[in-house]
Amino acid sequence: MPFFIPFAVGGLVLTALGLGVRKVLSEPRAETPEDARLGEARARHRVAVAALRADRLQVRDGVAAYGALQARVHAEVLVPFGALLERLERWGHARDAELLDAESLDALRALLQESPSLAARREWPLLGAGVAVPAELEPALAWLDRGWLDEDAPPVVLDGTPLYETASARFILAGCAPEEGARALDEASALLGRTTRFLGALRTRLTALEQRVAGLHGRASAQLAYLDAASFEGGAEEPRERLGRLAVLVGRLAVLLRAPVLSPEGRLAPLLPSGGEDDAPVDG
Repeated sequence: MPFFIPFAVGGLVLTALGLGVRKVLSEPRAETPEDARLGEARARHRVAVAALRADRLQVRDGVAAYGALQARVHAEVLVPFGALLERLERWGHARDAELLDAESLDALRALLQESPSLAARREWPLLGAGVAVPAELEPALAWLDRGWLDEDAPPVVLDGTPLYETASARFILAGCAPEEGARALDEASALLGRTTRFLGALRTRLTALEQRVAGLHGRASAQLAYLDAASFEGGAEEPRERLGRLAVLVGRLAVLLRAPVLSPEGRLAPLLPSGGEDDAPVDG
């Protein structure tokens, strides 16, 4: 004899079955200790990535500030001093080799060879004014400027750390069991922390160099305002003495502008020693 469930009763039965299925499907799986450790490692990794991003922005702002100062020094001091020196040499009042040491003279000549474009000046703060960008450093410089990391792009390496491989949790966890993934994330977080400290040191170095250049820039500008070619026509000693003091400042500026902060390998370049002329008083 056929067995029928009335529609109303059948609806209740099916609804109950549906609720039971949904309850089973919606109940979360009990978290294992390995899953918990992986979740904690993910959280630590996100914090490390956020810190790296924040320090990159500070470095980018520091690069922009120092780059603007470099451009002002070039336009307001180096170019006018070069024009003055050229005129004095033409009139037989002075010679650049008598006023500047070899290092300063080479640096000044390199910076006055041509008027740099904005694109050419973009990497001056990190690599030194007038220096060509090494091909191996282009990805790192692009990341410092824009912050993009792409798996298929050339690798970005700073201070020996490949950034995509350490910043991408998806890349790190591919094919990993929870316990292994937690260890890999913590190792990547440690590397990101090291790179973040490196960026902090890079920013400190940029700030220190900017302060040295700013101080010399102000003093050289003041000296330059008192000098013109006509003041040498009378043969007085005072303009020559002032020119000598100005040459020391300009030469030091040229050397500092060409000093790199970042090496071609993406590490901190050796620190340029502070010259005595950086702090020596110069009469106005």
